[in-house]
Amino acid sequence: MGVGDKMRFETLLLIFGMAIVTFIPRFLPMALLTKWTSPEKIKLGLEYIPVAVLSAIVFPILFWGGGESFGIQPRFLLSGLPVFAFAWKMKNLWGSVILGMVIYWGLGFML
Repeated sequence: MGVGDKMRFETLLLIFGMAIVTFIPRFLPMALLTKWTSPEKIKLGLEYIPVAVLSAIVFPILFWGGGESFGIQPRFLLSGLPVFAFAWKMKNLWGSVILGMVIYWGLGFML
């Protein structure tokens, strides 16, 4: 077994190990919790998680200067407000993403 063969074996072993540790956290909850029905209150609470995660991502971008200072970022805010209104009215995720990208890029050319 040469050096190249040993490296290939270690690489394959590494890929296999990464596949296992990626698969297990996804498979176990699915396998163990498929027969469990969650209470209605838990289902209602889980509906707010995407909104909370999106807010945690978006608000620092809109209102934080990147350093230690707090400040409104005009380009982000000007592109975020119409997208927010569009998303609120149309309830279309892909349309909101595309609109946000177009407005952000358009403001980049203008500002």
